[in-house]
Amino acid sequence: MKRISSFIANNECVKAENKEDMLVVNNCWNDNSFRFEFHDSENLEIFENIVLPKELFAIFHKDRNLYEFIFLPLQEKYEREFCYIYCGRTFKLYYGEPTQAFEKLTNHIILNDTADINERAYGLLHYSQYYAQQSGENPEPLIPTNFFIERDFSALPYEKHIDFFRHVNFMLSYYDRKSPNILLYSGTEEHISDIMVPCKSKKESFPKTINSNNFDTTLLELMEAAKDAGSYRLKYIFYFQVLEYCSYYYIENNLKRQITNIIKSPDILNSEKYSHRIIEIYSDYFKSNKDEKRMERLLLDLCTYDDIKDELKTNSKYFIENLCFDGGFSVKGLFKDDNEIEMPPQNIIPTIRKNIDSIRNVLVHARESRENSEIKPTQKNILLLKPYLFLLRRIAETVVIKFE
Repeated sequence: MKRISSFIANNECVKAENKEDMLVVNNCWNDNSFRFEFHDSENLEIFENIVLPKELFAIFHKDRNLYEFIFLPLQEKYEREFCYIYCGRTFKLYYGEPTQAFEKLTNHIILNDTADINERAYGLLHYSQYYAQQSGENPEPLIPTNFFIERDFSALPYEKHIDFFRHVNFMLSYYDRKSPNILLYSGTEEHISDIMVPCKSKKESFPKTINSNNFDTTLLELMEAAKDAGSYRLKYIFYFQVLEYCSYYYIENNLKRQITNIIKSPDILNSEKYSHRIIEIYSDYFKSNKDEKRMERLLLDLCTYDDIKDELKTNSKYFIENLCFDGGFSVKGLFKDDNEIEMPPQNIIPTIRKNIDSIRNVLVHARESRENSEIKPTQKNILLLKPYLFLLRRIAETVVIKFE
């Protein structure tokens, strides 16, 4: 282990162990989806001065004051070099060939069995395959390309590095809409990697025959938009719009139905009881005419607890605990423990409505006005949002099926 002692000292999250004649290095960039394996005979001095920041997909070369951001092999040379003045310091930014340290690292990557292929793993595997093909009979005519920023970073605290990269991303997009951006992570994703996707066909067999009514076209289009949206925040907003659309028309249609039924009464001209009933109906209508009351009525009528129980049980931990998002916004847990998920409180549907509504308001308006809190667009928040996104999706699907 001595031969990478400096590397381990520079990267506290890294876990290294000897297995037979191999050195196995896990959790680089605080990411457990892949590992690197090196033979005992290999010289690893090249890694002595490199840092793998968990908030980035990059290598920081301490001895050269150089950030190397992993990009891709390209068909044409990407010629761009410029200077950026930040906090009174001038930084040099350019695209160029990957360093030897990066090449050696990618040549030893192995995907861990239980992992999904995330952005980091995909990028490293892509490079690994490229280098393997270069040593074959038919090398790809591609140009390996990474993005570099150099300058003496020691005078800047590390959080200023991240802030600077955000500025760089903004200005790159400002001048070039097709410009690649620096990938930024929260560095906390490994702590909340246990979120699972609820699925009906995991517990129930897929039906041999499906029978459905003609669903509202607008609702189907909103569901498609939610499914196709690249951002989890956008997905959440589209699924919520399904409920907004239905809650408005559901109450209106219910009012029309009740009034129409009264008007159809054969003795309507001979009895005052109908006028009293119409007044009662309109009184109830105006009481429930606020958006939250409309939606609550919709969910109470069209969405039963059994419809959404699997979503709640699959990721129960995130509905029992209070969820605290980066930015200060939080939602209270729905249940005390797993037993209460089996026997929920009577007001569980209104409580769920309140939570999904609060999250939506913060996502749309950037912050919760009363608490001055927000849900920042961090990787941690994307992951924390998932259980409620899965729950909202099932609620929206159930409402689409039952809505008339």
